[in-house]
Amino acid sequence: MGIKPQEDWDNSGLQIGDLCNDINNVMLTLDISSEVVDYAVSCNTDLIITHHPLLFSSLKSIDYSTYEGKIIKKLIANNINLYSMHTSFDMADLGVIHKLAEKLMIENYDLLHAVDKDCGYGGIGTVEPENVVEYARKVKDLLKAEYLRLYCGDEKRLISRVAFCGGSGSDFIQDAVNKGADVYITGDIKYHQAQAALQNNLCIIDAGHYYTEYHSLENLKNILEKNKKLNLNVVLLEKNTVKELII
Repeated sequence: MGIKPQEDWDNSGLQIGDLCNDINNVMLTLDISSEVVDYAVSCNTDLIITHHPLLFSSLKSIDYSTYEGKIIKKLIANNINLYSMHTSFDMADLGVIHKLAEKLMIENYDLLHAVDKDCGYGGIGTVEPENVVEYARKVKDLLKAEYLRLYCGDEKRLISRVAFCGGSGSDFIQDAVNKGADVYITGDIKYHQAQAALQNNLCIIDAGHYYTEYHSLENLKNILEKNKKLNLNVVLLEKNTVKELII
């Protein structure tokens, strides 16, 4: 797996801990939370690897009464290291893009938004022509999403060219338009962003931030387990820390 440099604004890498610590038990999770740390403690975890960093901006103090402070205190008290792979994993060879394409059964794809000649965000490829509503239902099943949102002006439209990006992909709507996508699969789409896409004849499937990203941790688990020299016990925690209730 190729590891790409993180974006300048990102904070991937070691968040809390000691790079010299011996590691035996590893937990993989999309996000860190107090509940996740409690579970890690019960599993004698030495290292938690997350996609989204706990520490994103500079800390000026660590207040144990705050939510972040409580997590930091609990990690240090239990000698648990915390490491995050954010934009570096987004752009990795077997990272978020690769796994999302695999889940969507898109075998061949090009980069949606290139950062460098061989890395970037999202992908775009083709599928067999299908009604957009039926395709959205298929995407829901493939990603095991509880629900999704479809923005499309014509429910009878046939789609075949599909753009996709894990997480919040609204920044790349214009890339999808420019590259001739019929539909764009991503998460966290706002009203006016959906409106702009529809004005450019682009349908959007908002499958949510979590469901477009967490599958990628399966690749990381396989990579760590296959490296026999590491001899790690790896647990993948499939937990959505932002639970939505459909009422």
